[in-house]
Amino acid sequence: MTLPAPESSPLVYVQDDTFVAGVGEPLPLTDIRRIVVAKWDALYAEALRSACAQALPDAAVEVCRRGDDTLTALRARPADLALLGLTFADMDGVDVLDAIARERLATRTLLVSGRKDEHSLHALRTARFDGFFDPFGESLAQLIEVLRQIADGQGYISPSVRRPLLSDRPLGVLGQRLSPAELQVLCVIGDGSNDAEAAVRLGLSEATVETHRRNLMRKLDVATSAKLVREAVRLGVVRIEADGQIIRPGFARRFADRQAAKAAQKKRGLPPAPADGA
Repeated sequence: MTLPAPESSPLVYVQDDTFVAGVGEPLPLTDIRRIVVAKWDALYAEALRSACAQALPDAAVEVCRRGDDTLTALRARPADLALLGLTFADMDGVDVLDAIARERLATRTLLVSGRKDEHSLHALRTARFDGFFDPFGESLAQLIEVLRQIADGQGYISPSVRRPLLSDRPLGVLGQRLSPAELQVLCVIGDGSNDAEAAVRLGLSEATVETHRRNLMRKLDVATSAKLVREAVRLGVVRIEADGQIIRPGFARRFADRQAAKAAQKKRGLPPAPADGA
């Protein structure tokens, strides 16, 4: 059975077990001179540096352990290849990936992550990247071959995430039950914020947020706000760090897109979209 990838994805699914991808012209290995490894775990970052040195010995490898440091390094000098984790202490890897793609900060981007929560996979379906390597399902020896494959202009996705990433079917509860507006509200109230706080952040009325909260609790089958927070964390909509910092993967970009759409509607003299479809 053929499962087409979203139009915005560079990867093309062929059949159940294999796929081909055209992610760009092949890069001669000797032309890859700069690699940036972005991984919060110091030991694993060094393991990735070692794999890069074996696969692409002519390249200089820089290691970053925070999302902001990664973007600073790439903006100062874009990389031929970026190896990117999805979890950092200061921001989410989905947002780092979005910035890399929008600003063209790397010729090739390979995600290296074991994260498989619904929200991350949902966001990655329309993200721009050249490969996804699951370190929990494959070895560093396999990563060396994947790095060469990515450089050669071919994509790669580990078997453990291939189907959820490349299927065109709605993904889990987030894709099947929640509207875009509800997901946006969940990103805010999922950290325990009350309706008044969420309304200010989202630019909505408190009554609208309250309505979304009721709908979310019904659709996610939870009876209390505390359980709603736990569900938001389980789905990956919010991350609550040990120091209390709240990270909302992809929220800033979605909110900016929503504001831009509202401004465009206003400029054209169109009525605002209904709250449930905002």
